Amino acid sequence: LIWSIPLAGLAQLALTWRAAAQAGYPLRPSRPRWTPDMRAMIVIALPAALASGVMQINLVVGQLVASQYDKAVSWLFAADRLYQLPLGVVGIAVGIVLLPDLSRRLRAGDNDGAQTALSRAAEISLALTIPSAVALMVVPFALVTVLFQRGASGVDDTAAIATAVMIYGLGLPSFVLQKILQPVYFAREDTRRPFYFAVVAMVVNAALAVGLAPFIGWIAPAVATTLAGWTMFACLAIGARRFGDAAKFDARFHKRIWRILMASAAMGVALWLGNAALQPMLGLPWWRGLALVLLIAIGAVSYFGIGQLIGAFRLSEFKRAVRRG
Repeated sequence: LIWSIPLAGLAQLALTWRAAAQAGYPLRPSRPRWTPDMRAMIVIALPAALASGVMQINLVVGQLVASQYDKAVSWLFAADRLYQLPLGVVGIAVGIVLLPDLSRRLRAGDNDGAQTALSRAAEISLALTIPSAVALMVVPFALVTVLFQRGASGVDDTAAIATAVMIYGLGLPSFVLQKILQPVYFAREDTRRPFYFAVVAMVVNAALAVGLAPFIGWIAPAVATTLAGWTMFACLAIGARRFGDAAKFDARFHKRIWRILMASAAMGVALWLGNAALQPMLGLPWWRGLALVLLIAIGAVSYFGIGQLIGAFRLSEFKRAVRRG
């Protein structure tokens, strides 16, 4: 398992290397030279790199606190994997696509186009993230039972992991919104403010993880991570006001976000009812997987059906987003 990590990294490097060559940017290792362009790149990139380091410090602090409790590190790690899946698939992917689009439009002076690009990116991201967060909060036990309850992992472990999954689910939208708002700064070559905001979030995370542990025990790092995530988003949102209308969501976004929330709430009710009906199957080892597939189908049909019906989105928009990605 450990060896798979560096091997996967090498495979990703090879794929990226080949893709860059096919795009007309062959990568040829050479001795670096100190030039004005190199200096400008380091000045811009260094704060962004330090911000990533701050996030790693948050992980270390969380593990340090969790290590004081039996099995807590494993519980939090397993729960972290579940909420990182939608974050990686949606938030990071959309952020990568959004940055060059925003940069191009801002250089051309197209502020209206930049606002539209930002709003559509946030729209499609939250249309996928909010229902994911609702699912993590409504049926965490079913997810954890199927994925992790086997071998040395028992019912008590499942209950603990499910609790952490619920708390991480509350913070999932904030982490995706961070990936949407950070390109607003990066497109303007402003990497220092996101770094300062990351430091604020780090302090909040550390203070809450350490301060809450004596009162709520091993779950404190999960609560701290979620609250720190919303703190980071709030800092980014408030700081982005200085960029004017190009950094604000448009009227269509504000109209649709409430409908996305309604469709997600309806899906949550459908999942809750489906989970109750499928409890006998979830209790049988050989039927758990099928029960989870049925739950996913219930969630998908109810969410996308209701969302299309009330105008939260059009299914064709997801198809266009996939083709564009």
